[in-house]
Amino acid sequence: MKTLKYFALASVLTLGLTSCGDFGDLNTDPEHLNENNVPYSMLFANAQHQALGSDWDMWRTGCIYSSQWTQQLSSIGWWDSYGRYNYSDGYSASFWDTYSSDRGAMRDVTTCYDKWNGVAGMEVDWNMARVMRIYAFAKMTDLYGDIPYSEAGRPALYSYPKYDSQEDIYKSMLAELDEAQANLTGAAKMGSQDLYYQGNASQWKKFANSLMLRLAMRLVKVDPTTAKTYAAKAVANGVMESNADNCILEHSDGVTTNDSAEPFAKIMAHEDREFYLSDVFVNMLKNTNDPRLSAIGTICGTRYGSNGVPERSDQVTDIQQTGGWSENNSAYKDVYGDYGNMAMDAQNGMPVGGYSSSPTSKYTVSAVDPWMAKNDANIFYIYVKEDGKKDTIYNYEVYYNHYSTVNRYTYADQKAPTFIVTYAQTKLLMAEAALRGFINGNAKTYYEDGVKAAFAQFEQFPNAAGATKVAFPEGATAAANAYLAANPYNETKALEQINTQYYINTFGDPHEVFANWRRSGYPVLESAPMAALDGSCATDGSIPRRFRYPSTESQVNKTNYDAAVARQGGDTFSTRVWWDKEN
Repeated sequence: MKTLKYFALASVLTLGLTSCGDFGDLNTDPEHLNENNVPYSMLFANAQHQALGSDWDMWRTGCIYSSQWTQQLSSIGWWDSYGRYNYSDGYSASFWDTYSSDRGAMRDVTTCYDKWNGVAGMEVDWNMARVMRIYAFAKMTDLYGDIPYSEAGRPALYSYPKYDSQEDIYKSMLAELDEAQANLTGAAKMGSQDLYYQGNASQWKKFANSLMLRLAMRLVKVDPTTAKTYAAKAVANGVMESNADNCILEHSDGVTTNDSAEPFAKIMAHEDREFYLSDVFVNMLKNTNDPRLSAIGTICGTRYGSNGVPERSDQVTDIQQTGGWSENNSAYKDVYGDYGNMAMDAQNGMPVGGYSSSPTSKYTVSAVDPWMAKNDANIFYIYVKEDGKKDTIYNYEVYYNHYSTVNRYTYADQKAPTFIVTYAQTKLLMAEAALRGFINGNAKTYYEDGVKAAFAQFEQFPNAAGATKVAFPEGATAAANAYLAANPYNETKALEQINTQYYINTFGDPHEVFANWRRSGYPVLESAPMAALDGSCATDGSIPRRFRYPSTESQVNKTNYDAAVARQGGDTFSTRVWWDKEN
């Protein structure tokens, strides 16, 4: 019952705390927590959960922003302006807010880090806290750049913590990971309170080294010497060896009415169906005949003809209905009762570019999608007959009958695990490291192992069988082998192949997709076509490179905020973080 445990803990920690959305608030004394009222192992579990994000920030920094910027998801009618790179302080700041107030992942893991340091018998637990703290801070600095690090999460000592430079943060994180992994042997005192590995130190060691490899490879553009040093250390120390080593957070009791669900899946299962697979992502998979598309996407809301036979969306020419509409008389079967059409050739991505659903908008999607142009008169309303009267309601059916949504057997299943760091990702990073001469071994072998692991990773979704029977009818291994035979490793295009596979495997983790895309440049993406036309675009029309700090930071922590902005060269969507050096 892990889900109930960490959800209950989050509720406990909410008491007595306020939410101001800044690091000053993060350092608010959390009601004098001590071993007599809340065991520190519970704080650690809460940090493990909240460091991954909630539906609040996953929705905003993850789906509205990161997934649209990296063109895995698209939205029209709800969040199209943010696909044109419009700025919202609340949305940009949402992940920062996760680390303060009632969520407090930074505060909680730092409390454990400090309380267990030097305590006899708590050596394993302390080193786990070191690794967990680094994971949390790495995610934060990758999104924002310079952040409070050395002074963050310690309210009794620092009311307004300074911002450390990202360069200093990265060097500290890599060195500490190397120290921590060397001392991860045996079992932790907290046992099952550890939501990732139930206190198994050997698993934490592999996690630490795989995370070290990830962070080392972030530096290939700005500090290849350090990247090489720590990539080699990570592999020599021992990284993940199979999917059984994957660092995941399970949500076996997940429901969408609270924080127990997988956050990305919770959003994708939302009744408003706000996001769809993009045409860039769908076409990328289709062009290589990648069967994973059938396990990632589906066309839901199939129209049923008068004979009860479902019709494909490309056969629908007139969606306007006559007569009454009701729950029992709908031409579309609701997404909650229909897992949809998962066939690869049925998938259709929503155009990337910040398009609007309105046929009268200058951003209208009808200009680039002939099907939508043909049916734009029906985009907004359908008729419902109630007591002899006609009412108008929003016609969601146009979208989810035509565009692929996220598959409810896998990434839109609220009981799905959150993938934190995986064996597939690790193998792909090893392939790049070998290609660059950072580590020994064959880049082609590492690459192929990574692709095979990525296919097999679908087996870790608890309800994946409903999708994999369509995607991999002969099994994941056979499907991966066939895919590799049809799309062989090509050393002249290896960097693109490796990082495109990483892009596919990290679907569902928009922040990691955004980070690796920035540091690698792959896949090659074009800016949103409509961004240059939007006077509210927060960039010059180019894809954003980072998130802006919360506006409150310029008020409550002004001296430290100003120093960070001056050091970074600005606080805009276009300001690059330290490791994102422009070539």
